[in-house]
Amino acid sequence: MLSFATKEHGLANKNFYKVPNGPDSYVSSCIGINAVERKVKGLPGRAPEAFPPPIEPIAFLVEQAANSRLPGHYHQADQFQVFVSGEGSFGIKPITGMTVHYAMAFTPYAPIHATTSPIEYYTLRNGWDPGAQWMPEKKSGLMSREHPYRHGLGLVPALVGELDGPTKIEGLLEQNVVPFEPDGLGATLYQSTSAVTIKGPQPDTGRGQYWLVLKGQCTINAHAASVRSMCFATPDEPAPTIIAGAEGVSILMVQFPKR
Repeated sequence: MLSFATKEHGLANKNFYKVPNGPDSYVSSCIGINAVERKVKGLPGRAPEAFPPPIEPIAFLVEQAANSRLPGHYHQADQFQVFVSGEGSFGIKPITGMTVHYAMAFTPYAPIHATTSPIEYYTLRNGWDPGAQWMPEKKSGLMSREHPYRHGLGLVPALVGELDGPTKIEGLLEQNVVPFEPDGLGATLYQSTSAVTIKGPQPDTGRGQYWLVLKGQCTINAHAASVRSMCFATPDEPAPTIIAGAEGVSILMVQFPKR
Protein backbone atom coordinates (compact mmCIF):
# COMPACT_ATOMS: atom_id res chain seq x y z
CA MET A 1 0.00 0.00 0.00
CA LEU A 2 1.32 3.44 -0.96
CA SER A 3 2.71 5.41 2.02
CA PHE A 4 1.66 9.08 1.88
CA ALA A 5 2.29 12.13 4.09
CA THR A 6 1.69 15.87 3.87
CA LYS A 7 3.95 18.66 5.11
CA GLU A 8 1.51 19.24 7.96
CA HIS A 9 1.82 15.61 9.06
CA GLY A 10 5.57 15.99 9.35
CA LEU A 11 5.36 19.25 11.31
CA ALA A 12 2.94 17.61 13.75
CA ASN A 13 5.67 15.06 14.48
CA LYS A 14 8.53 17.55 14.99
CA ASN A 15 11.08 16.86 17.74
CA PHE A 16 14.13 18.74 18.99
CA TYR A 17 17.32 16.69 18.90
CA LYS A 18 20.82 17.57 20.00
CA VAL A 19 23.29 15.54 17.96
CA PRO A 20 25.73 14.07 20.55
CA ASN A 21 28.82 15.39 18.75
CA GLY A 22 27.19 17.98 16.54
CA PRO A 23 24.52 20.64 16.09
CA ASP A 24 21.11 21.34 17.52
CA SER A 25 18.42 20.19 15.11
CA TYR A 26 14.73 19.52 14.66
CA VAL A 27 13.57 16.25 13.11
CA SER A 28 10.05 16.05 11.64
CA SER A 29 8.88 12.48 11.00
CA CYS A 30 7.00 12.14 7.72
CA ILE A 31 6.80 8.40 6.99
CA GLY A 32 7.72 5.66 9.49
CA ILE A 33 9.40 6.03 12.89
CA ASN A 34 13.09 6.92 12.68
CA ALA A 35 15.81 6.36 15.30
CA VAL A 36 15.66 9.97 16.59
CA GLU A 37 11.90 9.79 17.16
CA ARG A 38 12.36 6.52 19.05
CA LYS A 39 14.90 8.17 21.38
CA VAL A 40 12.88 11.32 21.92
CA LYS A 41 9.70 9.37 22.71
CA GLY A 42 11.46 6.86 24.93
CA LEU A 43 10.61 3.90 22.71
CA PRO A 44 12.68 0.69 23.01
CA GLY A 45 15.90 0.57 21.03
CA ARG A 46 15.90 -1.27 17.73
CA ALA A 47 18.81 -3.30 16.40
CA PRO A 48 20.09 -3.17 12.81
CA GLU A 49 18.43 -5.46 10.30
CA ALA A 50 20.32 -7.96 8.17
CA PHE A 51 21.76 -6.33 5.08
CA PRO A 52 20.07 -5.26 2.94
CA PRO A 53 17.23 -4.45 5.35
CA PRO A 54 13.66 -5.37 4.36
CA ILE A 55 11.74 -2.69 2.50
CA GLU A 56 10.48 -0.18 5.09
CA PRO A 57 10.01 3.49 4.14
CA ILE A 58 11.38 5.94 6.70
CA ALA A 59 11.40 9.63 5.76
CA PHE A 60 11.96 12.76 7.81
CA LEU A 61 12.92 16.43 7.54
CA VAL A 62 16.04 17.69 9.32
CA GLU A 63 16.38 21.37 10.23
CA GLN A 64 20.04 21.85 11.10
CA ALA A 65 20.94 24.98 13.07
CA ALA A 66 22.77 27.91 11.46
CA ASN A 67 26.55 28.08 11.76
CA SER A 68 26.81 24.38 12.53
CA ARG A 69 28.65 21.28 11.35
CA LEU A 70 27.40 17.70 11.23
CA PRO A 71 30.48 15.42 11.35
CA GLY A 72 31.27 12.68 8.84
CA HIS A 73 29.44 9.37 9.32
CA TYR A 74 27.67 6.52 7.55
CA HIS A 75 24.36 4.66 7.81
CA GLN A 76 23.34 1.03 7.49
CA ALA A 77 20.58 1.63 4.92
CA ASP A 78 20.55 3.24 1.50
CA GLN A 79 19.32 6.82 1.53
CA PHE A 80 18.64 9.96 -0.45
CA GLN A 81 18.90 13.45 1.04
CA VAL A 82 17.05 16.32 -0.65
CA PHE A 83 18.28 19.77 0.44
CA VAL A 84 15.33 22.16 0.13
CA SER A 85 16.28 25.32 2.05
CA GLY A 86 19.33 27.23 3.26
CA GLU A 87 22.93 27.36 2.13
CA GLY A 88 26.05 25.55 3.22
CA SER A 89 28.32 22.80 1.99
CA PHE A 90 28.36 19.04 1.70
CA GLY A 91 31.94 17.92 2.17
CA ILE A 92 33.82 20.41 0.00
CA LYS A 93 30.91 21.02 -2.41
CA PRO A 94 28.68 24.09 -1.89
CA ILE A 95 24.92 23.76 -1.48
CA THR A 96 23.27 26.85 -2.95
CA GLY A 97 20.02 25.43 -4.30
CA MET A 98 17.89 22.31 -4.15
CA THR A 99 20.31 19.41 -4.18
CA VAL A 100 19.93 15.62 -4.14
CA HIS A 101 22.49 13.36 -2.46
CA TYR A 102 22.50 9.58 -2.65
CA ALA A 103 24.55 7.45 -0.25
CA MET A 104 24.75 3.68 -0.43
CA ALA A 105 24.61 1.92 2.92
CA PHE A 106 28.00 1.77 4.69
CA THR A 107 29.32 4.69 2.61
CA PRO A 108 30.88 7.47 4.74
CA TYR A 109 29.93 11.03 3.77
CA ALA A 110 29.69 14.66 5.01
CA PRO A 111 30.45 16.80 6.99
CA ILE A 112 27.35 18.91 6.36
CA HIS A 113 27.89 22.61 7.11
CA ALA A 114 25.10 25.15 7.57
CA THR A 115 26.14 28.78 7.11
CA THR A 116 24.37 31.86 8.49
CA SER A 117 20.87 30.35 8.21
CA PRO A 118 19.49 26.92 9.08
CA ILE A 119 19.69 24.28 6.37
CA GLU A 120 16.78 21.93 5.72
CA TYR A 121 16.98 18.52 4.10
CA TYR A 122 14.78 15.48 3.75
CA THR A 123 16.29 12.09 4.53
CA LEU A 124 14.57 9.34 2.54
CA ARG A 125 15.33 5.67 3.26
CA ASN A 126 13.84 2.41 2.04
CA GLY A 127 14.94 0.39 5.09
CA TRP A 128 15.54 0.65 8.84
CA ASP A 129 18.68 2.38 10.11
CA PRO A 130 19.59 2.48 13.82
CA GLY A 131 21.37 5.85 13.60
CA ALA A 132 24.54 7.60 12.46
CA GLN A 133 27.81 5.69 12.76
CA TRP A 134 30.38 8.41 13.39
CA MET A 135 33.76 8.46 11.70
CA PRO A 136 36.50 7.64 12.44
CA GLU A 137 35.29 5.97 15.67
CA LYS A 138 33.04 3.48 13.80
CA LYS A 139 35.41 2.77 10.93
CA SER A 140 35.69 -0.88 12.00
CA GLY A 141 31.97 -1.35 11.31
CA LEU A 142 32.27 -0.61 7.60
CA MET A 143 31.54 -3.47 5.28
CA SER A 144 34.32 -4.92 3.16
CA ARG A 145 35.29 -3.34 -0.13
CA GLU A 146 33.37 -6.17 -1.82
CA HIS A 147 30.52 -3.69 -1.25
CA PRO A 148 32.09 -0.54 -2.79
CA TYR A 149 31.30 2.97 -1.62
CA ARG A 150 28.75 4.79 -3.73
CA HIS A 151 27.42 8.32 -3.38
CA GLY A 152 27.02 11.53 -5.30
CA LEU A 153 25.33 14.93 -5.55
CA GLY A 154 22.87 16.15 -8.17
CA LEU A 155 21.54 19.70 -8.55
CA VAL A 156 17.77 20.07 -9.02
CA PRO A 157 17.01 22.18 -12.13
CA ALA A 158 15.25 25.53 -11.69
CA LEU A 159 11.57 25.20 -10.88
CA VAL A 160 8.75 26.73 -12.91
CA GLY A 161 8.60 30.49 -12.44
CA GLU A 162 11.95 30.77 -10.68
CA LEU A 163 15.02 32.53 -12.06
CA ASP A 164 16.22 30.57 -15.12
CA GLY A 165 13.21 28.26 -14.78
CA PRO A 166 10.54 27.71 -17.43
CA THR A 167 7.41 29.87 -17.34
CA LYS A 168 5.24 27.85 -19.70
CA ILE A 169 5.48 24.13 -20.45
CA GLU A 170 3.66 22.29 -23.20
CA GLY A 171 2.72 18.98 -21.66
CA LEU A 172 5.34 17.58 -19.30
CA LEU A 173 9.02 18.45 -18.81
CA GLU A 174 11.24 15.64 -17.47
CA GLN A 175 14.79 16.44 -16.29
CA ASN A 176 17.19 13.91 -14.81
CA VAL A 177 18.81 15.00 -11.55
CA VAL A 178 20.66 11.72 -11.03
CA PRO A 179 21.13 9.83 -14.34
CA PHE A 180 19.56 6.38 -14.23
CA GLU A 181 21.87 3.41 -13.88
CA PRO A 182 21.26 -0.25 -14.87
CA ASP A 183 20.31 -1.27 -11.30
CA GLY A 184 17.54 1.37 -11.18
CA LEU A 185 19.27 4.13 -9.23
CA GLY A 186 18.18 7.56 -10.45
CA ALA A 187 16.16 10.71 -9.86
CA THR A 188 13.94 12.79 -12.13
CA LEU A 189 12.23 16.18 -11.80
CA TYR A 190 8.81 16.33 -13.49
CA GLN A 191 7.26 19.74 -14.18
CA SER A 192 4.09 21.03 -15.80
CA THR A 193 2.10 24.25 -15.96
CA SER A 194 -1.21 22.54 -16.64
CA ALA A 195 -3.27 19.56 -15.49
CA VAL A 196 -1.38 16.59 -16.92
CA THR A 197 -0.99 13.00 -15.78
CA ILE A 198 2.50 12.03 -14.57
CA LYS A 199 3.67 8.45 -14.38
CA GLY A 200 7.25 7.50 -13.66
CA PRO A 201 9.09 4.20 -14.01
CA GLN A 202 7.60 1.10 -12.43
CA PRO A 203 8.91 0.77 -8.84
CA ASP A 204 10.11 -2.78 -9.54
CA THR A 205 12.77 -1.35 -11.86
CA GLY A 206 14.52 -0.36 -8.61
CA ARG A 207 14.04 -0.99 -4.89
CA GLY A 208 11.23 1.47 -4.24
CA GLN A 209 10.79 5.17 -4.96
CA TYR A 210 9.82 8.41 -3.24
CA TRP A 211 7.90 11.28 -4.81
CA LEU A 212 8.28 14.75 -3.21
CA VAL A 213 6.22 17.79 -4.27
CA LEU A 214 8.47 20.84 -4.60
CA LYS A 215 6.00 23.37 -6.01
CA GLY A 216 2.33 23.53 -6.96
CA GLN A 217 -0.41 21.00 -6.32
CA CYS A 218 -1.42 17.59 -7.55
CA THR A 219 -3.14 14.39 -6.55
CA ILE A 220 -1.16 11.21 -5.84
CA ASN A 221 -3.40 8.15 -6.16
CA ALA A 222 -6.28 10.54 -5.34
CA HIS A 223 -4.54 11.98 -2.24
CA ALA A 224 -4.51 15.81 -2.36
CA ALA A 225 -0.85 16.85 -2.34
CA SER A 226 0.74 20.29 -2.03
CA VAL A 227 4.29 21.54 -1.39
CA ARG A 228 6.40 18.98 0.53
CA SER A 229 3.79 16.26 0.43
CA MET A 230 5.42 12.92 -0.33
CA CYS A 231 4.77 9.25 -0.97
CA PHE A 232 6.70 5.99 -1.15
CA ALA A 233 5.92 3.21 -3.62
CA THR A 234 7.26 -0.28 -2.89
CA PRO A 235 8.68 -2.44 -5.69
CA ASP A 236 5.65 -4.75 -5.61
CA GLU A 237 3.06 -2.07 -6.38
CA PRO A 238 2.33 -0.09 -9.55
CA ALA A 239 3.77 3.34 -10.18
CA PRO A 240 1.64 6.01 -8.49
CA THR A 241 -0.71 8.01 -10.70
CA ILE A 242 -0.03 11.72 -10.28
CA ILE A 243 -2.34 14.34 -11.78
CA ALA A 244 -1.05 17.91 -11.73
CA GLY A 245 -3.36 20.71 -10.63
CA ALA A 246 -4.73 23.25 -13.10
CA GLU A 247 -1.64 25.47 -12.67
CA GLY A 248 0.84 22.61 -12.75
CA VAL A 249 3.30 21.01 -10.36
CA SER A 250 7.01 20.41 -9.81
CA ILE A 251 7.59 16.96 -8.31
CA LEU A 252 10.80 15.03 -7.71
CA MET A 253 11.06 11.24 -7.99
CA VAL A 254 14.03 9.38 -6.48
CA GLN A 255 14.47 5.64 -6.98
CA PHE A 256 16.69 3.26 -5.03
CA PRO A 257 18.91 0.68 -6.76
CA LYS A 258 18.12 -3.01 -6.73
CA ARG A 259 19.99 -5.24 -4.31
